[in-house]
Amino acid sequence: MRVGAIDVGTNSIHLLVADVAIDGTWKVVEAARKQVELGANGLAKNVITPSAFQRGLEAMAEFQEAARSMGAEDIHCAATSAVREAENGEDWVRAVREETGIRVRTITGREEGRLIYLGVRSDLDFSLGRVMLMDLGGGSTEFILCDSEKPTHIESLPLGHIRLADAFHRSDPMSKVEYDELKAHIKTVLKPLTSSVKGRDFRTLVGTSGTMRCLAMMATLARGDQTPDHAHGLVMTSEELDTLVKRLRATTFEGLLAIPGMDPRRQRTITAGAILVRQVMRAFDHPRMITSERSLRDGLIVDWIIRNRPEIDLIASIPDPRARSIERLMERYGADREHAHHVETLCLQLFDGLAPVHRMGFGEREMLRFAALVHDIGHHISGKNHNKHGQYLIRNTRMHGFTLPEVDVLASIVRYHRGGKPKSAHPEFAALSSADRHRVRVLAGIIRLADALDRSHDGVVDSLTVELGDGIVRVRATAASEAHLERWAANRRTDLLAGALRQEVRITIDPAGEAADERRVPIG
Repeated sequence: MRVGAIDVGTNSIHLLVADVAIDGTWKVVEAARKQVELGANGLAKNVITPSAFQRGLEAMAEFQEAARSMGAEDIHCAATSAVREAENGEDWVRAVREETGIRVRTITGREEGRLIYLGVRSDLDFSLGRVMLMDLGGGSTEFILCDSEKPTHIESLPLGHIRLADAFHRSDPMSKVEYDELKAHIKTVLKPLTSSVKGRDFRTLVGTSGTMRCLAMMATLARGDQTPDHAHGLVMTSEELDTLVKRLRATTFEGLLAIPGMDPRRQRTITAGAILVRQVMRAFDHPRMITSERSLRDGLIVDWIIRNRPEIDLIASIPDPRARSIERLMERYGADREHAHHVETLCLQLFDGLAPVHRMGFGEREMLRFAALVHDIGHHISGKNHNKHGQYLIRNTRMHGFTLPEVDVLASIVRYHRGGKPKSAHPEFAALSSADRHRVRVLAGIIRLADALDRSHDGVVDSLTVELGDGIVRVRATAASEAHLERWAANRRTDLLAGALRQEVRITIDPAGEAADERRVPIG
């Protein structure tokens, strides 16, 4: 199954598309990033500015289209500090939902830490003991003390690189006063964490996020190493970071671009970010930081797997995405499974027996089978007009594996399995192609008859056969009892099928092998 994850951060919005295997493992198909800067000029005021609001919407629309074009069946999305702190954050979430259909979950700092842990855990070495994760974002930094089983301490602090740069890096280059104020501020904000967690409580310090990897890349190149192919597992020491901080402080914004390893997208905030990382390493007295390329968006994939374990098991047992969609409908809306499967059996016997007349193929047979299984789900809303309710539920459910025209056909078959005949005055039916309207008449007519032959929901009609000739369809059913209710219902439900096939339809039900009366049904 293909899944998309979108991490809405203060600085950037990230997309990750991954294939999830039935054993729960996954691999990345595509990763993308857009530097939207939702928090630009608004963090201090707790607002998403109009321009950032629009940039965010455009990025979400682009990522939604990209994920769907790559076949993502679901998109798991979370928003962090810029959205959760903004007074108009929920307005942005609502706008995203209206424009793209994506549900954005605004998460707490603690939940953010949990997701980061899930994303990074598979790459961590716990052989030496516990690990401290530091995820440096634009609006906040998450600290996650963890072992191989769970996070043991999560702290989210307002120490994002954008927030710090906005507040303390106004001069170009940074002045000594700004530097001193920034260090003092960081120390104050870190105090609750450093009071409860000591450097001796963990053996490894791991940094995630683009800013962290950019700093590690600059440190790597500064020591003379070759440019690595990726930024995972890079190491920077406290001494290297000391040297790098001095250089960044003394360099203008324009001059930063000349430093090897510098990412131009982080030009405005890299100095504040470097000072924060250095202060954290000092506070915990740890000599080195190791980088990880995994982050919250990876955690969203893992979280999706955890949340959808039953769905993954369903994929393992039902490989066909269309069959899974039908199974979900039956489960969600409490279908009477015994009746649904019995009607399915009778429908397929009718379809196969009528093949020389309707001349339809495997695709229509499958559509009939699917419709038979969900024909009664409208009872979830109300027994009255449940056929129309069923049509509504199908049309308003994401049906993986079905094209939109197929969904319309399926919904229409369910709509007309009882009640009035299809009419051109019905908008949904009129919108179908001529060929699909014919399919709906035939297949809905078959379900009407099969449903009537299990009118009591007791399965008294065991099986049936079809005999054709002289413009007459003879349906002979065998029953375990007199089947009075089924006989009555069946003889009232043949008109749609007769009209669609332009054949006369006669029903015979033989209780315990005895022939029952026939009723002639005129062509509808």
